[in-house]
Amino acid sequence: MSGIVSLVKEDRSPCDRPLLNQMTEFLGFRGPDAQQVWCQGSVGLGHTLLRTTAQSDRQPLSVPEGDSQWIVADARIDDRANLRQKLCDRGCPVAENISDAQLILHAYRVWDTACVEHLMGDFVFIIWDDTKQRLFCARDHFGIVPFYYARIDKTLICSNTLNCIRLHPGVTAKLNQRAIGDFLLFNMNMAWDTTSFADIRRLPPAHTLTWTRGKLEIQPYWQLPRCLPLIRYRRQEEYVEHFAELFQQAVADRLRSATVTTHISGGMDSTSVAATAYQVLEEKGKPFEFHSFTMSDRSMMPEEDTYAAMVAKHIGIPIHVLDGSGYISAIPPKYPETPIPEPAAGIPARNSQLELAKNCAAKAPVVLTGFGGDPGLRFGEFFWLEWFKHGLFAQWVAVQFHAISLYRHPLFYWRRGLGYWRKISRAKQSFPTWVEPSFSRRLDLSARQREIGDDSVDKISRYGMAHSPFWSNLFETLEPSYTGVAIKHYHPFFDLRLVNYLIAIPPVPWLVNKNILREAMQEKLPQQILQRPKKVFHFQDTYSPMMRNMVDVWIGDLLQNTPGLSDYVNCDRLLALLTSPSPISPPDIIALERTLLFAYWLRSLE
Repeated sequence: MSGIVSLVKEDRSPCDRPLLNQMTEFLGFRGPDAQQVWCQGSVGLGHTLLRTTAQSDRQPLSVPEGDSQWIVADARIDDRANLRQKLCDRGCPVAENISDAQLILHAYRVWDTACVEHLMGDFVFIIWDDTKQRLFCARDHFGIVPFYYARIDKTLICSNTLNCIRLHPGVTAKLNQRAIGDFLLFNMNMAWDTTSFADIRRLPPAHTLTWTRGKLEIQPYWQLPRCLPLIRYRRQEEYVEHFAELFQQAVADRLRSATVTTHISGGMDSTSVAATAYQVLEEKGKPFEFHSFTMSDRSMMPEEDTYAAMVAKHIGIPIHVLDGSGYISAIPPKYPETPIPEPAAGIPARNSQLELAKNCAAKAPVVLTGFGGDPGLRFGEFFWLEWFKHGLFAQWVAVQFHAISLYRHPLFYWRRGLGYWRKISRAKQSFPTWVEPSFSRRLDLSARQREIGDDSVDKISRYGMAHSPFWSNLFETLEPSYTGVAIKHYHPFFDLRLVNYLIAIPPVPWLVNKNILREAMQEKLPQQILQRPKKVFHFQDTYSPMMRNMVDVWIGDLLQNTPGLSDYVNCDRLLALLTSPSPISPPDIIALERTLLFAYWLRSLE
């Protein structure tokens, strides 16, 4: 996770090099392997390098050196061979071992700002084109890599690190009230283009930022399609074979290092990634080092470590079991070691993902995850209803006619019966009663909750990309900005080629119970894993007593002595709920956790 930053003085005054140096030095925790800045006139670029591949290079760079176009990037490009061929066809041959940043720069030279239409992978980049006096930036399709910007004191500041932008003396600590309200209600900012700070904005996924002589434009270049033309194969096996080919390609494109780590659990997603990664590395025939990690918490996940060990033995890989049983009740430090950019994720010392990242980073600079398997391979409760709502009736008919031709009957899927549907329809999200009333009225949070919550059908959309920023928010919490750990997380299920395929195949039967993945992983995973149903873990019974025991230890101090918290939270009411002998409902437990996370973050701003 290399660090990138740019400064552009919009009044054409000289770039503030001391400030650029300070910002770049701050990014050292993201890229400990190299650090460099470049200034020319009113523009400056900074970069810190985390070396994840043999092609990783020092930046800022231009090709050839000293050319009029310069780039800094935090990028990993997929399908490099095909991109190189397309560049060659356009009269721009490039070497096989070219770096990802150089590939992007060559693509920009060939296709100008349309280069993003030819890129796939995890990336953000900043290009300064001196000839056109233009700054051009882009963020990847799914928002796997973050990107922020601010316009302050006639200066445009861009970076993949929010707290880096806050170093500019003109950027204030004024909070974005709407973002704070969203976090207290939904555990995330539901706006794609804002942050928790009023002065700093977020570039949405699949968008570009272009600045030319004082004019700033934000434009989308892609949107997750609701439906693609139906893929029709004559044999069922062809669906599985095509999926297996794309899945292996997605994993292989993320294996450009001889040392790699993977997450591994007792489910299908991360174990499939681990098994495929090991197969890909073995087939290369070169020496490699492979490690897998799993978290063990017998109180919450009584069987996960056992299943994970079974998978590791079946694949033939070493597994490191980390004890996560004490994290939920751990007492956090008064202030986190790494300043948290926004209220999100778990409280440090109560976050097992933080410990997982530290241990993975000790073995390799990259880790493969199973994130994306659930949304990508999901046939949700409202899948057909969503199709009908968005006018996809013709596609539904096409799926059924294809099923008749293949199976001699249509395919319907009624997940859990009428009782389950009634339960879903009656479910209402609880409004946290301890939100400060004047704050709630000023932002009309009740209406906001209805606005976001009532459209539940859209939340089932594939990959959560179409209507909810859930996944891009989750990716950001894995960043070194939150963890302080210099490691790159790769998510093969968010490979664009694989995503497009899963959207285009008949959802029944392939997305029911992840059938296509289970079929593709035959012989690669134990039958106990292939036949295991999806597990959902609950810990409400232990959470309430634990929270009550912690009131006098640290929660009471957090709620009563955090400056500014009373503007958003009625702490007396919340403490009364925590100390009451009455049971705390599951929705209130979730809302309570959000409030504690927000309070902890707010205090960390001191």
